[in-house]
Amino acid sequence: MIRETLSIFKNIFENRKLLVQFSFNDFKSKYAGSALGIVWAFITPLVTVLTYWFVFSHIRARGADEAYPFIVYLVTGLIPWFFFSDSLLSATNVFREYSYLVKKVVFNVQILPTSKILSSLYAHVVFIFIGFGITSLSGVFPTVKALQLLYYLFCLIIFLTAVTWLTASTQPFLPDIMQFINVAMQTIMWTLPVIWIPSENIARFLKINPLYYVIQGYRDSFTNGPWFWENWQYGLYFWGFTIILLLIGSGVFGRLKPHFSDVL
Repeated sequence: MIRETLSIFKNIFENRKLLVQFSFNDFKSKYAGSALGIVWAFITPLVTVLTYWFVFSHIRARGADEAYPFIVYLVTGLIPWFFFSDSLLSATNVFREYSYLVKKVVFNVQILPTSKILSSLYAHVVFIFIGFGITSLSGVFPTVKALQLLYYLFCLIIFLTAVTWLTASTQPFLPDIMQFINVAMQTIMWTLPVIWIPSENIARFLKINPLYYVIQGYRDSFTNGPWFWENWQYGLYFWGFTIILLLIGSGVFGRLKPHFSDVL
């Protein structure tokens, strides 16, 4: 499994120019033919943020955290969640979407899930800057600790890579996995500190989900929270979980890859 994992990463690196070009074309093609084009990549998440803000700010008499306004808590949780959900849903269906490429022996299909993650990353980077703008307008200004966003972004990309190797590989054989993920995502979001603050007792249980580490890390980066090495115990858990998932995902990918063209 370790050899298969390293082999996939090697192929992705060797095809990095093709990967960037392919992902950028994929990003543009998502909204091709619509009047507003790629603007839709930003309108939908912004409307979602404003809706949550309007609803929950009226439900709560005060912000979600006394240290800063609710909009800061909300935005810093939704930014990584939007990236995760968009990448997972698009990458899971990538082999079926590009079945004509999968059937070509000369095309390296190993870059396809990563291309979807990179395609979603373009909008994500813009939203990070928007997030800094919103937090600054709310009185929470970025500090040097904002630099650790690069670390947590790396964590999220590697975790997404592990998950999508598994889901994208099984989707051609189990088409219903897309429906399962759509349903599961609605539940998973409510088990994370995205729009609500779990108590310490509940948080201990919810931290089983590695995404908890990333989302809380994003929020700490935006709000001058602790450095990532101060939570080294949970960091070790996250990376242990992610590495195991990478090994499983690469193993499944390697075994199912020769059969993709048969079922697509």
